[in-house]
Amino acid sequence: MPNQAWIISTGNYTHFDFDRIGIKAQPQHIVAYELSDIGRYLISPDPIAVENRLMGCECHFKPGAWEKFRAAATRLNPFRSNPQAHSMAGERQLLMAHPYMRIPALQDRELAQHIDQLRGMLRPLDPVAQEIAALKCERLLDIRGVCEDEGGNRTHISLSGDLETKHRYILDNLLCSVPITLQHAHIGKGLYEMRGMTPETYRAERHHPLLKFRMEGRSFACLLTQAGKVAFWINDVKRLHHLLLLEQALASNPVLKASLEQCLQGDGRALRLMLNGDMEIDYSRNRLPAIYQDLFRHLSLDAASQKDVIRSLKTHQMGVSFSYVPREGFGDPRPVTSLSVMHDVKALDPVRQHVPQLYAEINRKATLSEAGNYYLLESIKGRPDEDGLQ
Repeated sequence: MPNQAWIISTGNYTHFDFDRIGIKAQPQHIVAYELSDIGRYLISPDPIAVENRLMGCECHFKPGAWEKFRAAATRLNPFRSNPQAHSMAGERQLLMAHPYMRIPALQDRELAQHIDQLRGMLRPLDPVAQEIAALKCERLLDIRGVCEDEGGNRTHISLSGDLETKHRYILDNLLCSVPITLQHAHIGKGLYEMRGMTPETYRAERHHPLLKFRMEGRSFACLLTQAGKVAFWINDVKRLHHLLLLEQALASNPVLKASLEQCLQGDGRALRLMLNGDMEIDYSRNRLPAIYQDLFRHLSLDAASQKDVIRSLKTHQMGVSFSYVPREGFGDPRPVTSLSVMHDVKALDPVRQHVPQLYAEINRKATLSEAGNYYLLESIKGRPDEDGLQ
């Protein structure tokens, strides 16, 4: 497939002339990888441009007479325990417009455009929009925009200009899509913004060389250009494990791979990628994954052995969650999430001697990398609701 998704190749020890990149010493343990466009995107320090819907604002008001009096009294109190306990900061108020009711994806483009026009006509009648319009700029210290993406994730944005300009921007763009620039795709612990990865920017046949090495007791990594020069250095080498884990999840879970490739082919719009190492799903309280239901039945394990195995499943879990919006039509399609629960085989070490056949079968399904010896414990796909995925 021309849009086949892959992330990172297996690492191989190699030799490299480090004089070419300005390093005179000879590093040790030099490992070479090849990254896809997705892998490069995930670790790149370059900013990305996305669009979010402006849903409201956060207002910072000037301190009133009461705040000034309380701050002064606190400073003069000789028994105060914390001089910073009471500052002269004014009130903060969050004003969020009511999100319009989402409708299912429509097959009629003209009908979807007509509904958007109606929403635009009704926008000034929103009670919160009227409340924002009534704000007095002379009472404000600052005003910041609050945006939301299709998945319901909120982002604060700083606005340029004076208070009048910021206030007018909020009113003119409320409930509309506005451009936002993020510092890079990595936006939190294990969390990546994926909307910057579009079909136009991905070519499956493109490779980006990456080097990882040790020098003076520390690990370093850099992405190279095709000419062998440094494109950029990777500040956190541990993030390479995220790429390796994602590659293992793609190789293990056809559902995740198909979801990502759907976005690369233009049939969906990628939203976010999350790698969560703190899942700890307790399968003594939840439905046992199908892979273990089959093994327990095939191996005729007794109740005690089953209980020991189930207990070991709670540790060394890694969740790989990918959310996207299918392009099923026009209108407001709801996001879909594909969750892969990956499990490290070393969690089964305590029961390895008791259930050798089970351990051997699970180990056969796993793929080994520097990140661990992981296999797919279970796959879940659906739209989030109040109780999670369904």
